[in-house]
Order: sequence, then structure tokens, then C-alpha cells
Amino acid sequence: MNGNYILLAVAFAFFIMCPRMAGMCAVISKLSNTNPYVIVVFGGIIAIPLIALMIFLTIKFGVEAAILAAVATDLLAAIATGTFKLRYGIEIAVIALFIWIGVALAGKIAPVIEGLLTK
Repeated sequence: MNGNYILLAVAFAFFIMCPRMAGMCAVISKLSNTNPYVIVVFGGIIAIPLIALMIFLTIKFGVEAAILAAVATDLLAAIATGTFKLRYGIEIAVIALFIWIGVALAGKIAPVIEGLLTK
């Protein structure tokens, strides 16, 4: 394997590292009285094709499709763990809306801020 792939894979792993995922794993393991590290390993393996799906959706249909898929999987996870409440569904939708707004605006705002910082 090309060394460049290893470096890029490590960088991608850093992007995946997320306090939200760690928190959800802790919640899931506490609710089910299970080992969180086992959940991390098996969940990580199951997540590989889902991450590939998110990449496909982003490349083929844009970030909006990927965000919608993320909302759907968040809702499915809440339903699967028995923790779904209407309030959580609304929170997920609001968070997704802010993510979409952030993605839409980031490319426009970053150059302005960069210009201000480099003057």
C-alpha cells in the first residue's frame, strides 16, 4: 500500500474521532449494560459500509443527501435502542439544519475571515 494512503487513512481516522460518537456509545452501553469497547469494535466494523454510503451520497448527490441519510440513521439508532422520543427527533432535525447551514456558509465566510486575519 502506498504510504500516502496510510497518511490519508490516519487523517480520516482523526476526522471520525468524535465526542458525539463516544457519548452515544457510552449511552448505548449504559442503557444495555454492555461493554462499550465491544460496541465500538463491532459498531466500527458495521459502520464501514455506512461510511462508504455517506461518501457515495455526498459525491453523487451532494451534502444534503448525506445529511438526510445521517438524520435517518440517527433516528433508526434511537428507535433500535428504545430511546426515541419526539423531542429527540426534533433535536436531530434542528442539528441537521444547523449542519446544513454551516456547510453552506462555511465556504463563503472562511475567505472573509481569512482576509481579515491576514491583513
